[in-house]
Amino acid sequence: MEGALRVLSFVALAGLAFAPLERLFGRNHGPRRDRWTDLGFATVGGLLVYAGMILVVGAALSGLDALALAEPLLAAIDAPRLRGALEVACGLLLFELVGYLYHRAAHAVPALWRLHAVHHSSERMDWLASFRQHPLEILLVTFAQNAPLVLLGLPLGAHALVLLALKLNTVFVHADLRIPPGPWSMVIATPRFHHRHHDRDAAPRNFAAMFPWLDRLFGTHDASPAGAVGLPGAPAPRTLLGLLAYPFARRVRASGE
Repeated sequence: MEGALRVLSFVALAGLAFAPLERLFGRNHGPRRDRWTDLGFATVGGLLVYAGMILVVGAALSGLDALALAEPLLAAIDAPRLRGALEVACGLLLFELVGYLYHRAAHAVPALWRLHAVHHSSERMDWLASFRQHPLEILLVTFAQNAPLVLLGLPLGAHALVLLALKLNTVFVHADLRIPPGPWSMVIATPRFHHRHHDRDAAPRNFAAMFPWLDRLFGTHDASPAGAVGLPGAPAPRTLLGLLAYPFARRVRASGE
């Protein structure tokens, strides 16, 4: 019950934080289609993910814990504050690198794209759109990103901070906030950067979640503003149940097709 309350509390706090900001600094203030669908993903979908985390991903990561390094890589650093800061920084970098590679695979491997297409079906970018993700994809990417941190023996405190930072970042980069490009755009992802990734007609670019310089490093960066977002071709279902079943439909148009 406590875990379920944490899931719902995060959704409520995200709304309380970002909805007023979008009213002040956003572009889209008209009626929002699919609001209840995305609220369903944020609540019902979030609870399904939580159950999957407990029953499947948590058990798998616990199994990996037996293979973890006896001593964390940075255990030799005597200064606790420096060690703690470096642990969080290294954890973020590794988590983000694995996420970048998975994200590219999700656009290239048909089976993964079927799941990821659910996220791209949103036709409006705002804080609520960040929750539109298929539970199976969340479980897959969560295991992929957390497994290296477990194997390297990242302390629980640093690991928790990494997860919190990326969770907040996910809501932020989807939010409808007009943040102009500047020097910060080279270091940290902004809504403009990620909205371009959701462009309906553009080739898949901007795969990083937090560090846009990864896209520059791998040649997948695009600084252009986003056009219309969503899936190309025939629209996806607009209901929660329809989108949960969508990856198993006979025909899902390939990424970039």
